[in-house]
Amino acid sequence: MNRFPPSRILLALAVSVASVSALAIDSIPLDQLRPGLWKVERKMEKLDLNPVEYETRNSEYCASPKKELTRMLRAASMLCKSTITALADNKYQVQARCNLPGVTGSNTTIITIVSADEYRADVDTEGSVFGKQQHRKEQISASRAGDCTE
Repeated sequence: MNRFPPSRILLALAVSVASVSALAIDSIPLDQLRPGLWKVERKMEKLDLNPVEYETRNSEYCASPKKELTRMLRAASMLCKSTITALADNKYQVQARCNLPGVTGSNTTIITIVSADEYRADVDTEGSVFGKQQHRKEQISASRAGDCTE
């Protein structure tokens, strides 16, 4: 598993993960997604680097996607100002703006619930960490691979 320096972790928490209130999170019907074993692929473009770097990460978890996504969306609730907009019956936009000492930025995440067994997210994050500009785009694809085995 790849490890990030503390500054990138801070940026990820402050910017990439949008913060929203419990009521706003409930406006996204994440309960449509079935619990089970989920496989997640993250394709990242580091647009601030020259040349641009590309990275793919694969992970899996055994839980409810609602629980996992809600946990991530609430992670920075004390740090960022955000809004959620329904774009379609199955597509939701989460926008966040963070302005912390040393860390500023904005994030737009579009979550698409494809079916009870699949979701996608497109993430665009721009900001700076202690004066260093960062710009990342991510495509996240997740699909239910089956039931969990204990």
